[in-house]
Amino acid sequence: MSPYPPEIWTWENCKDDLKSIPGRLGFPHGDRLELLRFEVDLTNGTIIDQITQKTVDENLRKDRLTANTIFYALSAYSDSTEKKPTGKLISSKQFRGAQFTQRDTLGERSKIAQHFTVISELKRVTTKLGGSRIEFPYGDIAVCLDLLPYIPLTIVLTLGDDEFPADVRLFYDETVENYFDSEQTYFLTNLAVSRIIQSA
Repeated sequence: MSPYPPEIWTWENCKDDLKSIPGRLGFPHGDRLELLRFEVDLTNGTIIDQITQKTVDENLRKDRLTANTIFYALSAYSDSTEKKPTGKLISSKQFRGAQFTQRDTLGERSKIAQHFTVISELKRVTTKLGGSRIEFPYGDIAVCLDLLPYIPLTIVLTLGDDEFPADVRLFYDETVENYFDSEQTYFLTNLAVSRIIQSA
């Protein structure tokens, strides 16, 4: 499935899927779902940005795309069976069928590298979104952020110097493919990276 045409991924079309999630797949019981500091009210489909305390306004193109991606990702997630992360990391290039899709994370990696030239800033923003710094075999800083309860994203930043440009690598737990295909993962990652940069 693709998030386009976006009119498919609306509250009216996705509400039954979303309402089936509370109490499953790492989400608590209740009438709200949270991801990336967005809160979806399951009584009416309203999405609140918990950082700005503003409602996502679907009359605005940018906000509409955000809402479409949230409904798209949560609908796919709702159709999964629970499988907790194993700790084994893979890149998007290792996804099944990755060679048949044009989706990759090169653009998202580049955006992070361009926006974060101080490791403390990436740590601050990730913490703001509910993530944390972790130990990693290489890089100047590695952080982990949950895209959804059982879908952690690991971001590894190596700062640039006079000889080499900055480099960012993104890793997923191998169980991500239990929930999403490569395209669904791409769009959720794109939303997360936009969220990280906006929060900076």
